[in-house]
Amino acid sequence: MAAGRARFGRIALVVVVLLMASMYVRPALDWVNARSAAGEQAQRLDALRSTAAHLEREKARLSTERGLTVEARRLGMVREGERAYVVRGLPKN
Repeated sequence: MAAGRARFGRIALVVVVLLMASMYVRPALDWVNARSAAGEQAQRLDALRSTAAHLEREKARLSTERGLTVEARRLGMVREGERAYVVRGLPKN
């Protein structure tokens, strides 16, 4: 009879330990996933900061008269009163 109780006690203890361990599995997996997502978000943030810095430099460049003129010329625009000329290359043989 005592051996049966001891065996029941051990089984009950194992079941309780397994239940408690299973309660820690989900939070541990969530923590691992959160760390992975945080790393990905940090990389995305770095890329967005780089893009923002580039756009700020571009904005500063286009805010000057010279920068605006250079960009307008690149787009094929001419000032009022100027004539636009198209120079074509030699035909290919």
